[in-house]
Amino acid sequence: MNVVIALLILLTALVSANSQSSEPREKHRAIYAPPPEYPLGARQRHWTGKGLFLCSLRPDGTVSSVKILQSTGHDVLDQAGTSALGRWKFQPGDVKGVKVPLTFTMSGVRHRMSGAVISD
Repeated sequence: MNVVIALLILLTALVSANSQSSEPREKHRAIYAPPPEYPLGARQRHWTGKGLFLCSLRPDGTVSSVKILQSTGHDVLDQAGTSALGRWKFQPGDVKGVKVPLTFTMSGVRHRMSGAVISD
């Protein structure tokens, strides 16, 4: 009987710990987000690509640095993304970084801040 009670207590503790660790993480919103320029040479060559960038943030929400986590496949598009993201501003707070996906297509540049997640 004591073994059954001990197992129930252990299972309850495990379920409780798992439910607390699976809480959704809060997304961080950009308050100033000028789009990247699509370089003329890249447009003329019909270069497209998807990239993922990490913006390191200061406490005031400004971007201190931008790191390329996944290249667009073209240095000129990566540079355009890095340059634009360096000018972005996010809500001030304790968040240290935000991942931003960028997509360069022949119809323009799209960023999906709704998909941005806070990095660890």
